[in-house]
Amino acid sequence: MEQKLLTIFQQSELDAVRMYQLLAAGTANEDERKLLLQLGAVEGRHAAILRGLTGKADLKPTDAMAKPMLLLDKYLGRKGTYVLLSLGEHGAYFLYQPLAAKHAVLKQVAKDERNHGNTLLRLVKAKLRALPVPAMAQ
Repeated sequence: MEQKLLTIFQQSELDAVRMYQLLAAGTANEDERKLLLQLGAVEGRHAAILRGLTGKADLKPTDAMAKPMLLLDKYLGRKGTYVLLSLGEHGAYFLYQPLAAKHAVLKQVAKDERNHGNTLLRLVKAKLRALPVPAMAQ
């Protein structure tokens, strides 16, 4: 059961890379684009960590996450989309907790997910107040 869950998480991380890439491609603001690509790069590192735990090297990114987010982006706008994404990132933090107790390497992955959620919320705040794009939370 644990192996199946780790594989699901690995696929989700790969799909998040694709999602952030597509969101970045649809962003006119260069700083925002770079931030989204940074978030995607960290998700790629998470997938690599999980690959080390699952041994599955044949998984590939899909549009399973990207398509719904792009649709939401069309109807909710970027701020709404980022708020929903932040909820997902914060949720991932809690989903990783039980596995992080067993696999120490997942503690940093969980922390990164929480930081991604915080970064996205800071981005929404910046957009609402016409402030510069924030740096990624560490």
